[in-house]
Amino acid sequence: MSENARRKPPYEPTEIEVVRQAAWVERGDYSAPAPPPDGEHGVYVKSSSPFTSGNLHMGHVRDYTIGDAYARFQRARGRSVLMGFGFDAFGLPAELAAIERQVPAAEWVVQSGERMLGQMQRLGYSFDYDRVFYSSEEGQYRWSQWLFLTLYDMGLIYLDDTTVDWCDTCQTTLATIQVEEGGTCWRCHNEVRLIRRPTWFLKITPYLEENDANMAKLEQQPWDELALATQRFILGRSDGVEIDLEGPAGPLTAFTPHADAAGLATFVLLSPRHSGIDSWIADERVREELDQLRSGGWERSARDAKEVPTIDTGLSIGGPDGKELPVLISPLVDARFGPTAALGIPAVDEADRDVAERFPGRIEAGEIYEEGEAPSAQVAGAREAKRYRANDFSISRQRSWGTPIPIVHCPEHGPVPVGEADLPVVLPRDLVATGEGNPLAERSDFVDTVCPKCGTPAKRETDTLDCHFDALFLWVPATVPPEDRATRMFTHPESRKWLPAERQVAGGDSGNFVFDQRIVTKALRDHGELDYLVDGEPFAGVLFHEMVIADGRKMSKHLGNVVDPDELVGQFGADTVRVAVLWAASPAKTLNWSDAAIRFANKFLRSFWTYAHDRFVELEGAKHDPAKAAETEKQREKLRGWCENGLARVADDTADLQMHKSIRNLTRLFERIQQFEKQLKKRGQLDRVDAEALVVAILLLAQALQPFAPHAAEQILIDSGRFTSDDLPGVWPDAASLPVAGDDALSGVAS
Repeated sequence: MSENARRKPPYEPTEIEVVRQAAWVERGDYSAPAPPPDGEHGVYVKSSSPFTSGNLHMGHVRDYTIGDAYARFQRARGRSVLMGFGFDAFGLPAELAAIERQVPAAEWVVQSGERMLGQMQRLGYSFDYDRVFYSSEEGQYRWSQWLFLTLYDMGLIYLDDTTVDWCDTCQTTLATIQVEEGGTCWRCHNEVRLIRRPTWFLKITPYLEENDANMAKLEQQPWDELALATQRFILGRSDGVEIDLEGPAGPLTAFTPHADAAGLATFVLLSPRHSGIDSWIADERVREELDQLRSGGWERSARDAKEVPTIDTGLSIGGPDGKELPVLISPLVDARFGPTAALGIPAVDEADRDVAERFPGRIEAGEIYEEGEAPSAQVAGAREAKRYRANDFSISRQRSWGTPIPIVHCPEHGPVPVGEADLPVVLPRDLVATGEGNPLAERSDFVDTVCPKCGTPAKRETDTLDCHFDALFLWVPATVPPEDRATRMFTHPESRKWLPAERQVAGGDSGNFVFDQRIVTKALRDHGELDYLVDGEPFAGVLFHEMVIADGRKMSKHLGNVVDPDELVGQFGADTVRVAVLWAASPAKTLNWSDAAIRFANKFLRSFWTYAHDRFVELEGAKHDPAKAAETEKQREKLRGWCENGLARVADDTADLQMHKSIRNLTRLFERIQQFEKQLKKRGQLDRVDAEALVVAILLLAQALQPFAPHAAEQILIDSGRFTSDDLPGVWPDAASLPVAGDDALSGVAS
């Protein structure tokens, strides 16, 4: 083999990536660093917690590549970085997969998790794999149960009746996604009906106003517009006025967003969940209609004012102008303003107009005005007010694969909390779900117990917590050393160094998770565990990215357009996949996957690899002529300027998580470096000073490429002979190291 062939290795990503990943493990690159000293705060990058579905999809790849690039960038800048990761392992997806395979869900979760972790490691993601956790581990869901009891003691969890889908054939409740179009069971295809049953709720209303008030602060922090928009949408704030009314059923405060038109109201609409609803039940007919409305139908009907169930109470209340306003009941109020009472103003509000048209003999629609044309009709005594659409939500499910709710039902004392010393209430790990009934309810070894209060025979709660509840604190465990999680999950001193997380990176559909995580953070701040998070915010910055699609449609096996990350890595290498998914679109845009992204990334990496190794060899044979070197000093100054400008742009874009811009600026810098060489070669062979400047520029580019294509970039640096594996990962590149003037330029090296 010739010397040049030895020094100019071909780009073989599979071989390179295996070697580099082994080196990272040996160096301890993945391990969480010691927390920074007092007065400093570490960089905690929180990526989304996936379901244990068995395989990563391209949405996961987009998510984790953005987060990993940011983590590697901050490490290169000398900051302490923690890449946290855990699986959202409970819930319906894992249970359905286990039912299909007729294995215990616990077994399926472990198999899936191991496969997905292997995929992540092959893609070079620098998670601390020793800190990986599963929400279905007993040591983990013990803290879900602790959180339940804590919030219960704070009055933020309560038991109430609600509507659920029920299949008589399968004798089980169903999750919404298990009800097929037309209202039939996904399993037996028989009709599903709605029944009422006791359900546990999380009360979020006490913290809605603070979540709202904090939006102004988040707008000044690195929260992207999509993340901010989802929080505003979920909050559902409406500004307007409220008016006190008097009627036969007592006083009533009604809200309207139309402050200038409040005097034009022709009816009042009550939420079925209004705290004073019982006062407005005039007769048994109204009671029966309200019970029927609460029992269902609304959940499956179109959320259009013309179709939403609406009940006439038969009663009226004195309006602001003295006229009697009919009082109706409809969940349309909840969908707009939450569980309140609202003035119906058909003159200016289309939804109110639709309601009025359904009661022509009862409600006067009045004259209709276009926006901005209605006469002023303000009401004296009206107070400025706001309402929130966000409201309490159910957290219990009639499924077997979930965190057991730590409640015992005693015949004498009713629901009794399990003592903290008796946690966790253990879910039988050998449980095999069948899709019929509730397997937990059939396990006497689980159900039969004694009342914690009186010691008499009692029954455990057989509903389990929705996996959404487990997710309320999934941003905490990675900040706690695994050996301390059993006793100090929410009070470990290391967490103070990592929280709030500097960046949360997740899909655009994660808004509800983040909103409720913000609620629970405030509750735990008030309870004392997270009192150092004064604003009650778990994330200093949030990036929500859009989904990955193919052929203009969402990826699905049914459509045959699923892209397998494993196949791409096997064919092109992890670095190509990483660069492709970052380059293809900004995080705020849907990524319509195509082969063009892979072709671009592969061509760029192969070209840079070959170019770098060729220039390393050419430098060895370059001669130095001081006079000739002096003539090209301005070109070297220009090259340094290009490097300074390019690296600064890459740094700014990466800090903002705009990785598509970072890749574009790296490719532009590569073009500039090649342009420098072409201009000088027109004069003949490069002087050694110019060749040295060229190599240094290449190494600067390789250092800046490390967060995005870490395997190839690091191998290029090592192959230059100026770095060893122990030197890396290095610091963020500094263009000042590029040689410009005089014979001293020959001593210039990248470091």
